[in-house]
Amino acid sequence: MEENKKNEIVSNEEVTDKKTKVKKTVKNSKTKKETKVKKETIQDDTIEKVSLNDYKFPIILLSVIIAVVILMPYAFKGIKKLDEMDLLEKIFNKNDEIPIDSSNNQENSEQTVVKADKSNANAPVLKNGMIPVRYNYIQKKWVKADTSNPSTNSWYNYGNSEWANAILVKEYGTKTRDYYLKAKPDTFINDEDILAFFVWIPRYKYSIAPSTGLQQIEITFEDKSVAKSKGPNYITHPAFTFDNQELDGIWVGKFEVTGNMNGMTILPNSTAIVNQNIANMINNLQGFYGNNYGLNSDDANIKLMKNIEWGAVVYLTNSKYGICKANKCNTMTGYYYDYSSDEGMATSTTGNITGVYSMNNGLMEYVMGNNNGIVGLSGLNNVWMSENKKYYDNYSDGVATDYSRGILGDATNEFAPFNDNVSSWNSSHSVFIDNDNPWFIRDINSSIYSFSNYTGAAHQRVGFRLSLS
Repeated sequence: MEENKKNEIVSNEEVTDKKTKVKKTVKNSKTKKETKVKKETIQDDTIEKVSLNDYKFPIILLSVIIAVVILMPYAFKGIKKLDEMDLLEKIFNKNDEIPIDSSNNQENSEQTVVKADKSNANAPVLKNGMIPVRYNYIQKKWVKADTSNPSTNSWYNYGNSEWANAILVKEYGTKTRDYYLKAKPDTFINDEDILAFFVWIPRYKYSIAPSTGLQQIEITFEDKSVAKSKGPNYITHPAFTFDNQELDGIWVGKFEVTGNMNGMTILPNSTAIVNQNIANMINNLQGFYGNNYGLNSDDANIKLMKNIEWGAVVYLTNSKYGICKANKCNTMTGYYYDYSSDEGMATSTTGNITGVYSMNNGLMEYVMGNNNGIVGLSGLNNVWMSENKKYYDNYSDGVATDYSRGILGDATNEFAPFNDNVSSWNSSHSVFIDNDNPWFIRDINSSIYSFSNYTGAAHQRVGFRLSLS
């Protein structure tokens, strides 16, 4: 019986232990469930909070992206302009003041514009249809220039040997002529729309030392309203008087005439027109008047370059406004086909892209200088010679070695002394016109200072150049 009691006690204890274990298990299970519920609640709150933050971030990021997309073109344009200014500083060593308003570089600004050029050169006189241009060295493209000539992205600066350029464009090309005429400064000009380049030679007086050979010529720009200087120290260059009218300056072809006789152009890296007599050259120039080129005969005189006009370019070239500085003159190299390359620019009258090209080691060129009205084989006649004296320089009759007949400013007699048909200026070939060969040709032996004579007939190595006043 005692043994049965012991078994009952053991059995009761086991039941009690089992109940306790069950209670603990239930309690633990409950605790785990509560903990799980709390954790899930915390996780839900966290998920909700993270979700809100996730929305904020993409909204901010999207806003930043939109702002960058909108502002980037303006920033890039500003960077390009700063880059171009920096390159120009390096090329020309500019130290001019910054204009008061350079934000948009537009013409007719109401605010004062600080002028780039301090040389006192007369501002270029644009003819109908002409568009002022400057070269963008970053993009390697011509762009429309600002005629107010601010010191930032200036049109010209003769004090820095940067000469003013202008172009004629097609009436209807990739853009219309009217589009370019109305366009704002810095508008790019499409190369295929350009028909002709011209360079401005401002009116000046000059002084040259006699018989000293190659030298820097002293030049002072002057206004046409000022009385002409007639020496002995300074002489107003005669190229700035045409048909008894005083001129602010003249435009000259930047290159020889290119293209063909039915479609003349004045373009770089192009084949020059040759093998034409003087009459054909003159007659075909009339094509520059009219809708295709845009010039108006009431406003402009386009002509074969006269001998004194060649001289005007030569003298400006050999001054501090060209290739000479501190009485030392750079040597112009022979013409190089790629005009915008470093080698090409070294052949221009300024040593940079703004000058006149192919006057040194280009083709030989006819210029309008004649021996006493003799027509020779030019194709012209005596009537034309008599009625159009304003279009050529008339020299007194003489022999080919009589240099004393030279006109002041024409880059002939002032380049004395001569020895065996060679001048003291860079040993340049020098032969004067006479009865048999009554017309001047220039650039004979790869020299801007050289001159010789010919009949006026067509020649396969003789081209021509234009001037505009």
